[in-house]
Amino acid sequence: MKYILPILLAIALIVAGVWGYNQQQAREEYATFFMNNNQRLYYDLTGSVQSITTDLSKLMVSGQTRQNIILYSNIWKNSYNAQEKLAQLPIQHAQVSKTEKFLNQVGDYTFALAKRNLDGEQLSEQELENLESLHNYSASLCLELQELHNSIFKGEVWTGELIRKANKKLNRKAEEENPIDVQFNKFEERMVEYPELIYDGPFSEHVVKGKKPRLEGDKITEEQAREKVKEFLGEGTIKTAASAPGSTGRIDTYSFEAIPKNQAEGKGNTIYIDISQRVGYPVYILNNRDVPKANISPKQAIKRADKFLEEKGFKNMMPTYTMRYDNVVLVNYVYKQNDIVIYPDLIKVKIALDNGEVVGFDATQFLTSNYQRDIETPKLTSAEARKKATIRAQIEEEGQLCIIPTDAFGEILCYEFEANYKQDKFLVYVNANTGVEEKILKTVEKENGTLMI
Repeated sequence: MKYILPILLAIALIVAGVWGYNQQQAREEYATFFMNNNQRLYYDLTGSVQSITTDLSKLMVSGQTRQNIILYSNIWKNSYNAQEKLAQLPIQHAQVSKTEKFLNQVGDYTFALAKRNLDGEQLSEQELENLESLHNYSASLCLELQELHNSIFKGEVWTGELIRKANKKLNRKAEEENPIDVQFNKFEERMVEYPELIYDGPFSEHVVKGKKPRLEGDKITEEQAREKVKEFLGEGTIKTAASAPGSTGRIDTYSFEAIPKNQAEGKGNTIYIDISQRVGYPVYILNNRDVPKANISPKQAIKRADKFLEEKGFKNMMPTYTMRYDNVVLVNYVYKQNDIVIYPDLIKVKIALDNGEVVGFDATQFLTSNYQRDIETPKLTSAEARKKATIRAQIEEEGQLCIIPTDAFGEILCYEFEANYKQDKFLVYVNANTGVEEKILKTVEKENGTLMI
């Protein structure tokens, strides 16, 4: 009996030792995999940025359309490859937000230039200056990435991330010692001077550069903005409106967290609302409350949204597309000027289907883009534009005059035609002055709404 305990202890020690060895092996294998994978992503990122820099420099000396198209395509491909690799690296988004936007705009801008090149248009002096600016920032990013090379080679860069995962107490120290965060911070600081370039996405994200006429007015105080919150949400429904950190950017705002009077009864969530510092327009509202069931139809919800916008002073707004999810309907509204649809002037409204309450509102695009446009009479009639459109699809007789954003350079007056080809539906946008097909969108009907691709 007296030997049993020592034997059991010895066995336990052996088992513990084997288990510990296996755990150590597993940790080492994970660490090796982790660092090798991140090194691969890093080298792919660096290679893409180097290619972008080289091809941008080649554009400075290329005078042939064919060669330009090849260079534009390469830059576009490498910019999105670089974004993909950057997104997979263990770096905080805040550290690289400007870098991500830079890579995105490089791709989108050169893609837009490629389309213009196909139309036979030459680069203007301003466009050449933009390319020169993009090249300089790309070269700067290359230098920062190259400075990391030695640390990468020594396996030092990703150890901070492993420390963070292994021991939360060392978070701050690991972050301070992570070379990649340091290098990207340097590039982000340089990006402060980077110009707001020309492109910000398709219809739902477009902004006309330099157009903010609705926000050309006096700056209001925070207390005045607080009164705007109560006025917009309803004086009788709000208990308090506490200040929150505001935001600066496309629209400078005061931010508030509004407490509904019925919150104590468990019937209302905190409502987040942004008010523009200029003039005092509501920019963004979010009431992320639970909507357990649907008591009204999407059509009824759209009528509620129509009434809401009318009451709040947003006139001549037309619902375009809707999407339903989790008993909430999101409705996109665009502005109409003299029966011409203005797609850049967009407002999004979310309606809860349990009681028709507005639980979301985003007027960022509208407040940035909306102004009274001087729209000239189109050179082509609807019938003439229709003849210019694709001949393989069945196209409706009458087109809708509209203004759509270009990929990079402003706005175009078009006729919008609904088209059918076999089982598919499309929207075809034909330039109302030249007859050029500017854009084609495919409409896909889903159970919860319509997608545009």
